[in-house]
Amino acid sequence: MNKILPLFLLAILTTETNAQTTDFQLWNDTQLIISLRKNLSATIWIFGRFGEDAQTTTDARIGGLINKKINKYLTLSGGYLYRYANPTFRRPLYESRYLGIATLTLPLTTDNKWTLINRNMYQYEARYSRPNATVIRNRFWLKRKLDKLEPFVAFESFYDIRLRGFARYRTQAGCSYSFNPKLSADFYYVRQDETGNRPGTLNGVGTSLRVYF
Repeated sequence: MNKILPLFLLAILTTETNAQTTDFQLWNDTQLIISLRKNLSATIWIFGRFGEDAQTTTDARIGGLINKKINKYLTLSGGYLYRYANPTFRRPLYESRYLGIATLTLPLTTDNKWTLINRNMYQYEARYSRPNATVIRNRFWLKRKLDKLEPFVAFESFYDIRLRGFARYRTQAGCSYSFNPKLSADFYYVRQDETGNRPGTLNGVGTSLRVYF
């Protein structure tokens, strides 16, 4: 298993020489995770993304989730996000997102040091002045626990039901760090490839902060 992570990292960080990079972005999000009772929690989620070579706000979101841990393998979540976006740097867009999520966590070794996580997200996007969309997102993480440090790689596909095709692919590589039982964070590289009528590629770096209450 110790040889798997470097191979995944190499696959993610190696890109075709003819790929055109359209933008460099800085991503960050903060999650405030509030325990309600046993196996039930609420998450307040705040996003900020800066594009056009990290000069302009290209995406801002705020919302929340309710999370129910069914057993040690399965967690179900439902929630809402309000989104402001300016992906073309010309005209701002607004939308409401309604989310349904099922997350599977599968230990790959008996010592729980290797873990595979699969998040399946149903995302309905009410886009106001534009056609609404329904997107099925499927994300896989592979994680390796090393004390407080946890390197990971991830791949996510976005299937647009209205367009009947995959609209986006996203790959990430980075590490998680646990500062204490109440605070942890992810630090990562991200590459995102758009398809369809607005093809393009972005590369970026990001952070994801989690605060537990």
